[in-house]
Amino acid sequence: MGLSLAVPGHDRWHPEIPAVAEVITGGSVRLECEGREVAAEPVLCGPIVVVGAEPGDVIVVDVMGVGRADGLYSADGHPGIIGCAPAEGRAGGGGGLLGRVRPMDPEYARIAGEAVRSRERGREIGGCTIARLTAGSRILLPVHVRGAKLSVGDLHFGAACAEAVPGWVDLRVNLTRRGVERFRVNGPMLMPDPG
Repeated sequence: MGLSLAVPGHDRWHPEIPAVAEVITGGSVRLECEGREVAAEPVLCGPIVVVGAEPGDVIVVDVMGVGRADGLYSADGHPGIIGCAPAEGRAGGGGGLLGRVRPMDPEYARIAGEAVRSRERGREIGGCTIARLTAGSRILLPVHVRGAKLSVGDLHFGAACAEAVPGWVDLRVNLTRRGVERFRVNGPMLMPDPG
């Protein structure tokens, strides 16, 4: 596995949330994700810049493995949320975790006011309510901002998508130039593990 990171979490989406790392096409990354209580806002890891990604491209993300932080085995671990940063902020209502943008930073209030919750992004991001991305699964994600700014989190182990458990997810990322135009990928395209 390539890079392994414990990253500051974010529970909102905004194109100006700073990246915590970069990955090249064909590269892999391990992200260590926080858990969450039932009905709490999901905490995401990232964003990760995909080197060379531009708006209109598509990133192909393979889920290589998902595991629990406590080491207990679970064959069906999967991220609850995965996606790329939106092209722009919207009126989001303020507050929230913004990764490396902290409340004492001068830009925090503006970014927090425009940042969007995961549930408000709807079908712009992939989620376990659509299909479980277990190890061996693939998702195609349209890129909206330079570098894509990929985030993932809200790990689940078992049948329910209620409470997220701390753990890790290994991803491999590939870049497809002009994939939105060439393949008409306008939203997440999920390809669950065929096995």
